[in-house]
Amino acid sequence: MESIRTNRYRRASPIAFIGLAALICMIVGAENASAQVFDLTRVPTISEVPNNFIGTWDWRTPRQSCGSGTDSYGNPLVAGLGQGGTAENPAPLCQWPIDQLEQFLNGRGRAWMEFINGDDAVSPRWTCQMASLGTQLTEGYLRGFSKRPDAFVMHFEQSNWIREVWMDGRQHPPAALSYSHGHPIGWMDGDTLVVETTNFTWDPDGYDDHSHVARSHMATWEERYQLTDNDTMELTITVKDPLFLKEPFTFVGTLERTDQDMIGTWDCDPETAVKELYQTFQNPYADDTTGEYYLLR
Repeated sequence: MESIRTNRYRRASPIAFIGLAALICMIVGAENASAQVFDLTRVPTISEVPNNFIGTWDWRTPRQSCGSGTDSYGNPLVAGLGQGGTAENPAPLCQWPIDQLEQFLNGRGRAWMEFINGDDAVSPRWTCQMASLGTQLTEGYLRGFSKRPDAFVMHFEQSNWIREVWMDGRQHPPAALSYSHGHPIGWMDGDTLVVETTNFTWDPDGYDDHSHVARSHMATWEERYQLTDNDTMELTITVKDPLFLKEPFTFVGTLERTDQDMIGTWDCDPETAVKELYQTFQNPYADDTTGEYYLLR
């Protein structure tokens, strides 16, 4: 006895299959067209990224103040004694100047910081998720820049992350498509490489993984890379986030060319990381059993 599945396929006529195939091609073609929208007004003005942008670069901007941020014991967020500071004069810890950024927070942003202050468990880094865009751009790890005909490629040592900045004139996708590190497009503005990133998801570590200043899904980031000499690059980052910021915030840092070799792997074990957190963390919530779950395994 033939199966129903066999009979069903046997009854379908060749014409029906041809029609179905044509319909599928039309749908796929339409989806691809909507996903790869090109800004034809921008395409003629796009110039190739200069070769002297290519190479390995090191973030050379010092650590910054964490502002009013504290750890779970109420202590100010500062670097450990082995990180350049002393007991009397501790070194800054944060990648971004949080003391300045706090002045740009609106009421919602201030309420978030008051709620989250000292609760380091909210940071995705403790489950080994990739560092946020803010951390990637300003952490003291190397990054390698290369280029393709359609994209400027950034390979970050932190998290071993490869970021493709699309340089072929495409626009950002619809708002329904969101990504943890956003969708970046780029173009040359004279001798400056401009990168615009939108379509973010929510991130409690939007700027760095110490202060927990959040970045919302409404944010737009603009990076401007400009060579001040052949081995020095200025990076200007401007963040617009109407959900948390009263006005755009700008941070300027410096990259220096280096001959150092980049780390080829990035190893992180979520179980080990969470244990490390809860062994030193004063949990503000008695009914949070995350730490017990990992520590008792």
